[in-house]
Amino acid sequence: MKPALLGFLLCATLAAQPASLEGTVVNQATGQPLAGVHVRLVTGDFSDSGNGQIVYGAISDRAGHFSVTNMKPGIYVVIPERAGFVAASPAKPAMPVTFVPLRAGQQLAGYKLEMTPHATISGRVVDEYGDPVPHVAVQLEPVAGTQIDPFTEPQGNSTDDRGEFRLVAAPGRYYLKAPNFFSPQESAPEIRTDGSTAAPYAATYYPSAASASAASIVQAAPGQDIAGLEIRLTRHAPAAGDAGAFTISGIVTGAPDNSMVSVFLHHGESPGQMGDSEGGNARPDGTFAFRGLQPGSYRVFAHYSSGKTYLLSQPMDLTLGSSDQTNLQLVLAPAEEITGMLEIAGDATRAAPAEKRTVRLDPAPPFDTSGNPETTPGEVDAKGAFRIGNVAPGRFVPVVDPLPENAYIQSVTLDNTPAPDHILDFSHGVKGSHIKITVSRDGAQVSGTVLDQDGQPLVSPLVMIFLATDPKQLREMQPDNPHRATEGKYSINAIRPDKYRLFALDLLTLASDALDLNSDDDELMKMLFNSAEEIEIKPGDRVMKDLKAIDKLPGKEPHASQ
Repeated sequence: MKPALLGFLLCATLAAQPASLEGTVVNQATGQPLAGVHVRLVTGDFSDSGNGQIVYGAISDRAGHFSVTNMKPGIYVVIPERAGFVAASPAKPAMPVTFVPLRAGQQLAGYKLEMTPHATISGRVVDEYGDPVPHVAVQLEPVAGTQIDPFTEPQGNSTDDRGEFRLVAAPGRYYLKAPNFFSPQESAPEIRTDGSTAAPYAATYYPSAASASAASIVQAAPGQDIAGLEIRLTRHAPAAGDAGAFTISGIVTGAPDNSMVSVFLHHGESPGQMGDSEGGNARPDGTFAFRGLQPGSYRVFAHYSSGKTYLLSQPMDLTLGSSDQTNLQLVLAPAEEITGMLEIAGDATRAAPAEKRTVRLDPAPPFDTSGNPETTPGEVDAKGAFRIGNVAPGRFVPVVDPLPENAYIQSVTLDNTPAPDHILDFSHGVKGSHIKITVSRDGAQVSGTVLDQDGQPLVSPLVMIFLATDPKQLREMQPDNPHRATEGKYSINAIRPDKYRLFALDLLTLASDALDLNSDDDELMKMLFNSAEEIEIKPGDRVMKDLKAIDKLPGKEPHASQ
C-alpha cells in the first residue's frame, strides 16, 4: 500500500496554466549522461484501476537531455527506465521515490535525474544433503533502514532444474530468503520408521537461518555481480510437540462433481492481525492440507465460482500452538442475503415522494476480500425496506446512494445491536441478518479561508483540508477526506456531530521543500493529527473558521529544494 501522504500528493493534480520540465539523466557513478532513458512522469491514482492517472513521457537523447511540455500542474513521481540501471536514491530522500512539484505556468529547467547500475545476486538452493532443489521461490527483503524505490523493488525468482537463481536489484542491503509456501494439494505425509523425517521445508534465510536475526546480510553495490551464494534449506523439526510443524487439514463438501474448489488460509499473530494469506485448490476428492505451519491464529474457508454460481463456506478460526487441526469440514453454500430498513429523519412529514435510493455494502478496512464476490445493492422501497444479495463473510460499511443534501448516516444496527464505527462484521457468516440504517438531515457545515504563514489567503489548488476523529482516518483515504480548497476557500458539508481535528496541508510547499517524510505512516499521521486544533461539531452547526495551512511537518525542518 502506498504511504498515505504520498497518496495525497499524487492525487493533487490541478487544471490550470500548463507547466513543463526539462533536464538531464546521468550515471550517478560516472557523472556521464545516459541516452535512451525512458522518463515517465506520473500523477493521480496509483490504485489497481489507474483511473484518473496522468502519465507523460520522454526519451533522453545522446546528451542525456529530455523535455516534457504542456503538462498539467501537480506533483509527479519521476520513473526513469533503462536496461541495466535503476533510479538512484536521493542523498536526503523525501520518500523512497523521486517526485517533482510543478506549479501552474512553471517552466522547470536544469533538472538532474540520476540513475545507477543495478546489482545482480545469484546462487543456488540446496537441501540438507547439498543436492539442488528446483522450483523454490527466492526473494530479497530490504534490511530495515534501506530505502527502496517501490517502482524498482527487487522481483522474486524461482530456482531452475539445477536449483539456481538470479535476482536483479537496486543497490542496497538485503536478506536473501527462500520463503515457506503452503499447498492444500500436498500428498499425505509418509509414515517412516527408519528415523528419517519427511517434515516440510521451513522458510530459510541465507545461508541457512530460520529468521532474519540469524541471517547474513547481502550488501549489493552499484553494478556489482554477486554470485555463488548458497541457501541450504532447513526442515521443521519433527519431534512430538514441536511448535513449528503444524498441519491444518480437512475436506470441502457441497461442490458440484468434478469441480475445482479453492481453499484460502489467512494467518497472523492474533485473530485481529491476519495480514498474510495463502490459497490453492483442493484435491478432486475435496480434501486439503496445509503443512509446516507456524504457531499463531488462522482462518480457513473455501469457495467455488462458475458463471453466476458462487458457493462459499463459513470461515473457521483456529489457533495453532500445541497440536494439529485436522478433520475440518468446510461446507459450501450459496452467498447469503440480508434484509434492512432505511430510516431518514423527517421524511414521514414530507409531501414530496421519496427519492429513489439504494444501499450497498463496501469492504471495510483492511479490505481483505480474497475470494469474495461483490454484493448486490438493494433498492429501497417506499417503506424504506431493502435486500442486499450475494453477501459473503467479511466486514462491510453500508453506503446510502444518494444521501439527502447535508445528511449523514447517524447510526447503524445489526440485529438490533449498534455497529461500532458503522462496521457490519459478517466474518463468521451472515445468518439471515437484518440491518437498520438511520440517516439524519441535520448535518453540520464548516467553511472558511485557508491562510498562508503571513495570514494572507492561500490561493493554491494544492491545499487539502482534513477533518478526522482519529489518526487512522488519515490513512484510509476515504472519498470525502481529504477535502480540497478552491481559490483559497473551503467548505465541508454533511458533517456528523463529534469532536474533530481540523487542519489544512499546503502540499506544494511540502513537496517543494523535500521534507523528510520517511517516518512510519502511522507515526506521521498521528503527528499531524495531534498537532491540529480540536473542534466540536454539534447537529446543524454552521461554523466559519479560517485555517493556517501547514507547510512543514511538526518537529521537521525542510531541506533545500533540488
